[in-house]
Amino acid sequence: MQLKKLLTIITKIISSVIIVIYPFIIFYALKQNIAVRFLGLVLLAMIIVSFLRNKNTYLFVLGLTLALLVILFNQDIFLKFYPVLMNSAICAIFALSLRKTPLITQIAQKMQKTPLNKKTVEYTKKVTYAWTIFMFVNAINSLITVFLSDEIWALYNGFISYILIGTMMLVEYIIRKRKEKCLHQ
Repeated sequence: MQLKKLLTIITKIISSVIIVIYPFIIFYALKQNIAVRFLGLVLLAMIIVSFLRNKNTYLFVLGLTLALLVILFNQDIFLKFYPVLMNSAICAIFALSLRKTPLITQIAQKMQKTPLNKKTVEYTKKVTYAWTIFMFVNAINSLITVFLSDEIWALYNGFISYILIGTMMLVEYIIRKRKEKCLHQ
Protein backbone atom coordinates (compact mmCIF):
# COMPACT_ATOMS: atom_id res chain seq x y z
CA MET A 1 0.00 0.00 0.00
CA GLN A 2 2.88 2.39 0.78
CA LEU A 3 4.38 1.87 -2.71
CA LYS A 4 1.05 2.74 -4.35
CA LYS A 5 0.78 5.91 -2.25
CA LEU A 6 4.38 6.86 -3.09
CA LEU A 7 3.77 6.30 -6.81
CA THR A 8 0.64 8.46 -6.62
CA ILE A 9 2.60 11.27 -4.97
CA ILE A 10 5.43 10.99 -7.50
CA THR A 11 2.92 11.03 -10.40
CA LYS A 12 1.22 14.14 -8.98
CA ILE A 13 4.54 15.94 -8.57
CA ILE A 14 5.79 15.04 -12.04
CA SER A 15 2.52 15.95 -13.77
CA SER A 16 2.32 19.23 -11.83
CA VAL A 17 5.89 20.14 -12.80
CA ILE A 18 5.19 19.30 -16.45
CA ILE A 19 2.08 21.49 -16.43
CA VAL A 20 4.01 24.39 -14.91
CA ILE A 21 6.93 24.16 -17.34
CA TYR A 22 4.75 23.23 -20.35
CA PRO A 23 5.43 26.53 -22.17
CA PHE A 24 9.18 26.01 -21.94
CA ILE A 25 8.90 22.38 -23.04
CA ILE A 26 6.90 23.43 -26.11
CA PHE A 27 9.19 26.39 -26.82
CA TYR A 28 12.30 24.21 -26.63
CA ALA A 29 10.72 21.42 -28.67
CA LEU A 30 9.65 23.80 -31.42
CA LYS A 31 13.14 25.35 -31.56
CA GLN A 32 14.58 21.82 -31.87
CA ASN A 33 12.15 21.07 -34.72
CA ILE A 34 10.49 18.22 -32.87
CA ALA A 35 7.45 17.09 -34.83
CA VAL A 36 4.30 18.98 -33.88
CA ARG A 37 2.21 15.79 -34.09
CA PHE A 38 4.54 14.14 -31.58
CA LEU A 39 4.05 17.12 -29.26
CA GLY A 40 0.31 16.67 -29.76
CA LEU A 41 0.67 13.10 -28.53
CA VAL A 42 2.60 14.37 -25.49
CA LEU A 43 -0.21 16.87 -24.84
CA LEU A 44 -2.73 14.04 -25.20
CA ALA A 45 -0.82 12.00 -22.61
CA MET A 46 -0.78 15.02 -20.25
CA ILE A 47 -4.53 15.44 -20.67
CA ILE A 48 -5.18 11.74 -19.95
CA VAL A 49 -2.96 11.75 -16.83
CA SER A 50 -4.64 14.94 -15.63
CA PHE A 51 -8.08 13.39 -16.15
CA LEU A 52 -7.10 10.24 -14.25
CA ARG A 53 -5.97 12.46 -11.35
CA ASN A 54 -8.83 14.95 -11.31
CA LYS A 55 -11.74 13.24 -13.10
CA ASN A 56 -12.80 16.61 -14.56
CA THR A 57 -14.80 15.57 -17.64
CA TYR A 58 -15.28 19.14 -18.91
CA LEU A 59 -11.56 19.90 -18.85
CA PHE A 60 -10.78 16.48 -20.30
CA VAL A 61 -13.05 17.05 -23.31
CA LEU A 62 -11.57 20.50 -23.96
CA GLY A 63 -8.00 19.21 -23.58
CA LEU A 64 -8.72 16.17 -25.73
CA THR A 65 -10.15 18.43 -28.43
CA LEU A 66 -7.07 20.63 -28.29
CA ALA A 67 -4.69 17.65 -28.49
CA LEU A 68 -6.64 16.18 -31.42
CA LEU A 69 -6.48 19.52 -33.26
CA VAL A 70 -2.70 19.50 -32.85
CA ILE A 71 -2.46 15.91 -34.11
CA LEU A 72 -4.91 16.30 -37.01
CA PHE A 73 -3.79 19.67 -38.34
CA ASN A 74 -0.10 19.47 -37.36
CA GLN A 75 -0.13 23.16 -36.37
CA ASP A 76 1.91 24.40 -33.43
CA ILE A 77 -0.53 27.25 -32.74
CA PHE A 78 -2.91 24.73 -31.15
CA LEU A 79 -0.16 23.76 -28.68
CA LYS A 80 -0.07 27.37 -27.54
CA PHE A 81 -3.75 27.31 -26.57
CA TYR A 82 -3.16 25.00 -23.58
CA PRO A 83 -2.39 27.85 -21.11
CA VAL A 84 -5.46 29.71 -22.42
CA LEU A 85 -7.51 26.60 -21.72
CA MET A 86 -6.10 26.21 -18.20
CA ASN A 87 -6.55 29.88 -17.26
CA SER A 88 -10.08 29.86 -18.68
CA ALA A 89 -10.94 26.69 -16.77
CA ILE A 90 -9.67 28.14 -13.49
CA CYS A 91 -11.59 31.36 -14.17
CA ALA A 92 -14.75 29.30 -14.82
CA ILE A 93 -14.27 27.33 -11.59
CA PHE A 94 -14.04 30.56 -9.58
CA ALA A 95 -16.96 32.17 -11.44
CA LEU A 96 -19.28 29.16 -11.23
CA SER A 97 -18.60 28.79 -7.51
CA LEU A 98 -20.12 32.24 -6.99
CA ARG A 99 -23.56 30.77 -7.75
CA LYS A 100 -23.43 28.70 -4.55
CA THR A 101 -20.58 28.77 -2.04
CA PRO A 102 -17.64 30.79 -3.42
CA LEU A 103 -14.47 28.75 -3.86
CA ILE A 104 -12.40 30.87 -1.46
CA THR A 105 -15.16 30.49 1.15
CA GLN A 106 -15.00 26.71 0.70
CA ILE A 107 -11.23 26.75 1.15
CA ALA A 108 -11.48 28.98 4.24
CA GLN A 109 -14.12 26.70 5.75
CA LYS A 110 -11.85 23.68 5.29
CA MET A 111 -8.93 25.51 6.90
CA GLN A 112 -10.92 26.77 9.88
CA LYS A 113 -12.50 24.25 12.22
CA THR A 114 -15.27 26.59 13.42
CA PRO A 115 -17.97 28.10 11.17
CA LEU A 116 -16.98 31.30 9.39
CA ASN A 117 -18.47 34.56 10.62
CA LYS A 118 -20.52 36.79 8.29
CA LYS A 119 -17.67 39.26 7.64
CA THR A 120 -15.30 36.46 6.69
CA VAL A 121 -17.87 34.96 4.30
CA GLU A 122 -18.35 38.40 2.69
CA TYR A 123 -14.60 38.85 2.39
CA THR A 124 -14.03 35.41 0.86
CA LYS A 125 -16.77 36.09 -1.67
CA LYS A 126 -15.01 39.33 -2.68
CA VAL A 127 -11.73 37.45 -2.97
CA THR A 128 -13.41 34.87 -5.21
CA TYR A 129 -14.65 37.72 -7.43
CA ALA A 130 -11.13 39.15 -7.51
CA TRP A 131 -9.65 35.78 -8.52
CA THR A 132 -12.32 35.37 -11.21
CA ILE A 133 -11.43 38.73 -12.73
CA PHE A 134 -7.70 38.06 -12.36
CA MET A 135 -7.92 34.68 -14.10
CA PHE A 136 -10.10 36.18 -16.85
CA VAL A 137 -7.45 38.82 -17.54
CA ASN A 138 -4.73 36.16 -17.38
CA ALA A 139 -6.65 34.02 -19.90
CA ILE A 140 -7.02 37.02 -22.24
CA ASN A 141 -3.29 37.78 -21.93
CA SER A 142 -2.50 34.12 -22.67
CA LEU A 143 -4.77 34.27 -25.72
CA ILE A 144 -3.02 37.39 -27.01
CA THR A 145 0.40 35.72 -26.64
CA VAL A 146 -0.75 32.80 -28.83
CA PHE A 147 -0.51 35.18 -31.80
CA LEU A 148 2.83 36.68 -30.81
CA SER A 149 6.33 35.19 -31.07
CA ASP A 150 7.16 31.86 -29.46
CA GLU A 151 9.54 33.69 -27.12
CA ILE A 152 6.88 36.08 -25.83
CA TRP A 153 4.35 33.24 -25.51
CA ALA A 154 6.79 31.12 -23.47
CA LEU A 155 7.93 34.05 -21.34
CA TYR A 156 4.39 35.13 -20.44
CA ASN A 157 2.85 31.70 -19.93
CA GLY A 158 5.87 30.06 -18.34
CA PHE A 159 7.09 32.89 -16.16
CA ILE A 160 5.22 36.21 -16.05
CA SER A 161 1.78 34.67 -15.42
CA TYR A 162 3.20 32.71 -12.47
CA ILE A 163 4.80 35.86 -11.06
CA LEU A 164 1.41 37.61 -11.38
CA ILE A 165 -0.39 34.70 -9.69
CA GLY A 166 2.16 34.69 -6.87
CA THR A 167 1.80 38.45 -6.50
CA MET A 168 -1.99 38.13 -6.37
CA MET A 169 -1.67 35.47 -3.66
CA LEU A 170 0.77 37.60 -1.67
CA VAL A 171 -1.37 40.74 -1.91
CA GLU A 172 -4.47 38.80 -0.87
CA TYR A 173 -2.57 37.26 2.07
CA ILE A 174 -1.36 40.69 3.24
CA ILE A 175 -4.86 42.17 2.98
CA ARG A 176 -6.35 39.18 4.82
CA LYS A 177 -3.83 39.46 7.65
CA ARG A 178 -4.52 43.19 7.99
CA LYS A 179 -8.27 42.53 8.10
CA GLU A 180 -7.78 39.82 10.74
CA LYS A 181 -5.62 42.21 12.79
CA CYS A 182 -8.32 44.92 12.60
CA LEU A 183 -11.02 42.44 13.67
CA HIS A 184 -9.03 41.46 16.77
CA GLN A 185 -8.38 45.02 17.96
